[in-house]
Amino acid sequence: MDVVPSELAHRELYNILINAVVPRPIAWVSTLSASGQPNLAPFSFFNAVCAKPPLLVFAPGMRPPKKSEAAADATAGHPGVHVKDTLRNVRDTGEFVINLVTFELAEAMNLTSGEYDASVDEFELANLASAPSTIVRPRRVAESPVSFECKLHQILDFNPEPEGGSLVIGQIVSIHINEQHIKDGRLDRNSLNLVGRMGGMQYTRTTERFEMVRPKVE
Repeated sequence: MDVVPSELAHRELYNILINAVVPRPIAWVSTLSASGQPNLAPFSFFNAVCAKPPLLVFAPGMRPPKKSEAAADATAGHPGVHVKDTLRNVRDTGEFVINLVTFELAEAMNLTSGEYDASVDEFELANLASAPSTIVRPRRVAESPVSFECKLHQILDFNPEPEGGSLVIGQIVSIHINEQHIKDGRLDRNSLNLVGRMGGMQYTRTTERFEMVRPKVE
């Protein structure tokens, strides 16, 4: 079976992508609005892209309007599409924190994925403890094993339509690692019980691992 992306409906192409490009790490992004309202939301289009400078990326998509916005949109004649609170907050403040998600935090992470009103504090909603960051203003998830404080490096906007999205590139300015995941002075990768996103409603744990040695080329 061969398919041409331009000939597929958005939903068909999206389903291929999220079912084939797996497992995807999860960025649990904490931000503050311009007025200081906390927000916490997960994104599975996420990865590390550079070590010097240290850059992380995540890609928030557009979202349908919330109830309060839909009424205003209908009155003003605006299209029914909005940027997510996270993206708006990053644009306004230039700061965010990416928290990693363990299996123990999976239910709380999933709870924060709802399209809540901007006035909702997802830390309180999911009964999560927050901890102060060192450099940026948004607080981090205290229970997360690793949190990356980031300053905005660049935002690439791809498409303002309902199927579109943006790429947020952040430069890491501080890293928090829970001491229980430090071994011999380094991050102990084998102690991280992280989860990844699969297609649909599926997730996976990253505890089943194997090793391969890269070939040496003389």
